[in-house]
Amino acid sequence: MADEWKLKEDGNLDISSVTGFRTVVIQDGAVVLQVKAATSPEHYPAGDKLEQFSLSPQTAAELGRDLLDAAQVLLQKPEGEMH
Repeated sequence: MADEWKLKEDGNLDISSVTGFRTVVIQDGAVVLQVKAATSPEHYPAGDKLEQFSLSPQTAAELGRDLLDAAQVLLQKPEGEMH
């Protein structure tokens, strides 16, 4: 699979806002990640999209580290400064 981003017709990222998530460990050794999202502002706060993903323990740990690293970049910026 190519490392491409999903884009809208105007070239901007096609993104949804996460409104909730939860995880569970299942017996076959996988971590299941459920993500609820709003595809547009009128769907706040409940969201209108639900996706569920099965991750290996290694992938779950890597995802957690990547999310933490990305959040730290933004949390360390002075207020009002964009990244």
